[in-house]
Amino acid sequence: MAFLPLAHLKLLILGIPVYSVELPIIVALLFYLYGWKRGEFALGCTINLNRTFAASITFFFLGALFSFMANPVSWTGLGMIKTWFVLPILAVWLWLKSAPDDTDFKRLLFIWLAANVFTALVSLVFFEQGILTYDGRLAAWYASPNYLAFFLAPGVLVASYFISSLSFLRQGLLIVFWLALAILIGAIFFTGSYATWGSVFIALAIYFYLGYARSVARRQKIIFALTLIVLFVTLIFFASGSEKWQSLMTLSERSSLASRIMIWRSAVRIISDQPLWGIGMGRFQEIYLAYQKYFPPYLEWAVPQPHNLYLAVWLQSGLLGLAGFVVLISVWLRKMLRLWHLSVQDAYTRKTSAFLVALMVLFLLLGVADTPFFKTDSAFIFWLTTALGIGFLNHHEIEKKTF
Repeated sequence: MAFLPLAHLKLLILGIPVYSVELPIIVALLFYLYGWKRGEFALGCTINLNRTFAASITFFFLGALFSFMANPVSWTGLGMIKTWFVLPILAVWLWLKSAPDDTDFKRLLFIWLAANVFTALVSLVFFEQGILTYDGRLAAWYASPNYLAFFLAPGVLVASYFISSLSFLRQGLLIVFWLALAILIGAIFFTGSYATWGSVFIALAIYFYLGYARSVARRQKIIFALTLIVLFVTLIFFASGSEKWQSLMTLSERSSLASRIMIWRSAVRIISDQPLWGIGMGRFQEIYLAYQKYFPPYLEWAVPQPHNLYLAVWLQSGLLGLAGFVVLISVWLRKMLRLWHLSVQDAYTRKTSAFLVALMVLFLLLGVADTPFFKTDSAFIFWLTTALGIGFLNHHEIEKKTF
């Protein structure tokens, strides 16, 4: 988690690019294999992994692999499978093999929040120095403002989770978490990523609604909802003078929405031509340009991904990968919501399961207008969220069997 802000940095090891976030996984795997050789660890899959989870993760990975093999292969595409699937899934496996408990869960969340706040603070220095995109948006060292917003968005939920659920903290520490929340919201505001703003507010509303006891007065929930609406409207008010906002409101043919509609139409046409195996990893830019003749004139030319998570999964992992992805998310959410439903008398379990549901919903909402997976740090964040949920479900099952 600590390496996520620097996920774009890589080394060449024996001619193979290895990203900074991959190094800890490789080192941990080597230590694990060394321990297995000495008889200290069992190599077998002794983790409590639901068969549906195992099958859906396998189908998602195999879909990406088969799509890669069914299309013109490249070293770049193979590297993407390694970075977006193989090593993150190994990280999930190692995490679950360690049988994480509540302390491990909170520690990992704290490190994640620290990485988010560090990124937000450095990004605000970029803003103060006037280092912005051509349209005045904050991107820091990320390829686009949206990518920075994607990275920071989960931090808002993590900070809110600590503020609302760890009531035993001293007042000074609560102030630190509130400050972290303010820093994150400020940095996300300056990215000008409207889709991220809306996704974060919806996810926060879901967390509050699910996380608090049913005995909480409806009036309090209405007040919280109104507060979120007022805050969101305030952000829109300050953004209303920007060129991007004016372009969106006037439905300009050069607006980001018009560009996305064009990209989605092209992506759907590509899928209709290659529905079974898709187009393979990292080939959307190439195929997208080849389809320009069907949609003249193109509004965007440099488009590495189709600005929609679900289209991207279908295109790059075929129907098999899409099925695995959908089943994985569906079962994960169903089990988490069931745990929430059964935890009426357990405030910690109720709030934590609500937080995890909101975190996954945030990812899915971001995927409506963009592609928060097929990128190194985003892929790791998705698999991390999946692992946190499975680990929490496993720990809950272990505790139930103990008593």
